[in-house]
Amino acid sequence: MRGRHWTAAVVIPLAGALAVVPTAAHGTDDTGSSGGHDTGNMIFIHPDGSDIALWELARIYWYGPDSVTNWDSLDAAVPYRGHAADILTTSSNGGATTHAFGFKTDAPDSFGTDSGAEDVLAGDAEEPRTINALSGYAGSWLREAGNAGLPIGVVNDGDVAEPGTAAFLTEVTERSDASALEIARQLVQGRPGFDDADADPAVIMGGGEDLFFPLDTPVCAQEDVDAALADDSAPVPTIPLDCVVHRAPGDTLDDDGPSATGGLRTDGLNLARAAADEGYLVIRTRAEFEALGEAIEAGEVDPAETKVLALFASQDVFNAVAEEELIAAGLVDESVPADAKETNLVLYGSEPGTPGYRPPTAPEMAAVATTILDAHSEEAGKPFATVWEVEGTDNMANTDNAPGTLLEARYADEMIGVARDFLEQDPATTVLTAADGTAGGIQASTYNVDEEVPAEVGSIDLNPGEELLTDAEEPEVPQNPLDGRYGRGTEPFVAEPDQFGQRLAFGVAWTSTADLTGGVVTRAAGLHADLVDDVFSARFDNVDVYRVAYLTLFGEALAYPEGEVAPTRPGPQGTTPGRPDPGVVTDALTAVGG
Repeated sequence: MRGRHWTAAVVIPLAGALAVVPTAAHGTDDTGSSGGHDTGNMIFIHPDGSDIALWELARIYWYGPDSVTNWDSLDAAVPYRGHAADILTTSSNGGATTHAFGFKTDAPDSFGTDSGAEDVLAGDAEEPRTINALSGYAGSWLREAGNAGLPIGVVNDGDVAEPGTAAFLTEVTERSDASALEIARQLVQGRPGFDDADADPAVIMGGGEDLFFPLDTPVCAQEDVDAALADDSAPVPTIPLDCVVHRAPGDTLDDDGPSATGGLRTDGLNLARAAADEGYLVIRTRAEFEALGEAIEAGEVDPAETKVLALFASQDVFNAVAEEELIAAGLVDESVPADAKETNLVLYGSEPGTPGYRPPTAPEMAAVATTILDAHSEEAGKPFATVWEVEGTDNMANTDNAPGTLLEARYADEMIGVARDFLEQDPATTVLTAADGTAGGIQASTYNVDEEVPAEVGSIDLNPGEELLTDAEEPEVPQNPLDGRYGRGTEPFVAEPDQFGQRLAFGVAWTSTADLTGGVVTRAAGLHADLVDDVFSARFDNVDVYRVAYLTLFGEALAYPEGEVAPTRPGPQGTTPGRPDPGVVTDALTAVGG
């Protein structure tokens, strides 16, 4: 246990207020602490787009309305405020940058950077600028932790360039396809101007294989994949890095036949091979993932000496299109019964018979990542820091795919379960979870158990407005079509039994396909959860993700940046000696990001 018993008190500076809370004896340099308060591991979990309504529907559907989920079991619960500097909602990249750097940013044009001149509130948007974080460090709290010798890692069930995790490690001028290639490179090779000075993450897991291979890289032949995975000369057999494993979901079902090539890099760099040259074990299939887990358990692979780059899909690991589109594309798994709780749609991974079929889920990835990070932590004698994201709760909801959104919410809850299990092992750990906004505005439209439940969901009335009220006997009322288990006009969802043994039915109503604001709850457990529950109970802001993480990792309580925007990163004589001139970094970013 790396934590210490409470012995003193510390003033946590809030926005416009001070609060006195208990803290611990001073940390020491060999724990990674730069301050005077209790330090430990930091696990930030970001189920993107998930509000309290989604958590309630997931509980109802998977466990029953009277059950208690992992999310419910986290000790602290406070409302979350997620607005950006320029809009009352935010973007995924803007929210992630705020979580990572501790300042409100412009939502559209930030990705480990911020747009405009130093006074971003003036609306004078110029080229995005590199910024310092709230601590004064030239990078996020995850980069600061890694460069201080703490093991770091990221897990995402989108592609690894998703901002919810990537904005903690990379800095680009915009969120675009071109930037995604640079983001992937920075994950492995460091930020421009920092390069090898940026410590390698011990774990990078997600999708996005195409971002690591040059255009027109051949797709691996199935016989070559089978032969590579059958090779028992290494503890973890891996597929050679001269071909791509994954095609887009449904590619083998197209009338045109399977694609012969993949890869998206236009610079000719085989980034997967470059990662292997830097010591990463590169895995891309469930078979390799399970072999790694088995080899660690058997003592054949030392997790403390292992760095892992996992790429489990060509792009996102989940398939964020509407249910009807999945069916039309043939993405139906006939080996799964149609009445299965998860449906038999291929919501995750690619179709049966492909290497991407049934890839590791977000909680499975998190479990292996935790084993590796904890081993690195023991070796370094310092706590670890990690960011995990379930991106599918956002993207599935942005296509109003109800079964996909509910499945991703279950994976998010299971991921929280992984963190809770580790917390039992090492109480000197802060587990913090929040979303940066609400995706789709999911709600349940319910059916009474005493009445006949329809075979198919229908629609519900919207506000007709006075202009639609006419002299007609039955004025036309706008309708909101409900989502059933296989899309519109399909059978309702049926909850697991309640405390009376009843299985209650519902349809899913959506507000939109957009990201909305409100309804997000921050929850926490373990080290410093009491601060979230007490000190931040009236106001937990997206900026406060940074402040809680920094207190956990470095033992330092930082003041809320009231009315402050992120400072432009200074040159080598600034607050972070030895770092490059910001112009050099910006020029490098602009060349890639446009």
